[in-house]
Amino acid sequence: MPDIPILVRSAQNADLARMMRMRQHARRVVMHFGQEDLQQMIAQGGCVVAEAETLLWGFACAARQQPGLAILRGLGLLNGWRIDDGLVQLLRPLEASLRARGHQHLMHLAIDGWLAAPLARQRFINHDYIVHFERATPPSPTLPIFVLPDVNLRILAQQEIDRLVALDHQAFDWPWQFSRGELIKWLMTADRLVVLEHQQQLVGYACVQVHGEEAHLVRLAIAPGWQGQGFGRYLLADALDFSAARGAATITLNTQWHNTASQRLYKGFGFRAIGRRIPVLLKELV
Repeated sequence: MPDIPILVRSAQNADLARMMRMRQHARRVVMHFGQEDLQQMIAQGGCVVAEAETLLWGFACAARQQPGLAILRGLGLLNGWRIDDGLVQLLRPLEASLRARGHQHLMHLAIDGWLAAPLARQRFINHDYIVHFERATPPSPTLPIFVLPDVNLRILAQQEIDRLVALDHQAFDWPWQFSRGELIKWLMTADRLVVLEHQQQLVGYACVQVHGEEAHLVRLAIAPGWQGQGFGRYLLADALDFSAARGAATITLNTQWHNTASQRLYKGFGFRAIGRRIPVLLKELV
């Protein structure tokens, strides 16, 4: 590419059509979201574009994941623009904008393998991996096999959301904790979100989405003090039975490579890892 002065600025709604066209035609594009999400990120100041005169050279978009943490959700580069050059031009102003809004870290799920090595050269570190598991839904109910005494499986009331936030943050380390907003969203939209009570305490919860013949276990969490007592198996069996009753033929889930306890639980229920591990890249914004 010739040495052309490139302007990098905050994206505006007028840039949306050009960004979507780049998604269709450029070879190096990461864009795992729809137009509505893109409009929201632009409105929140989470997108930058690089241009020379009227030609769009690239874009980068990030969204708030939880307090202090943003996730790099989209990036596109004009065919022929060197990846490292484009990343330097785009990430520098994007990271400055994120720091100004109080974010200390930027995360990226490297589903598209071509971006992992270039981001590593921009001081992203490999924090973990995401592993995808799958199994067929059971032909007959499994919950009766895992009956526990003195447990109450129920729907969470909306006014209990703070209890759910506390439980989730006890069960998961940063950066895997759900924010209050995310949990409210799942409470309102999930096909099933249930909590498990024992001795008048919330000991765990599970969240399931069903799309046609495929169900997805969004979350299964057990409070640290109650792990290893069968509560996880109970919630997982309920999720399997619910998915089968809704007509799903398979159920999938994601977990972290370093979460060996969860992997033992899922493998014990017949789940198998499929596909490749997805690198979780993390950069401290200093």
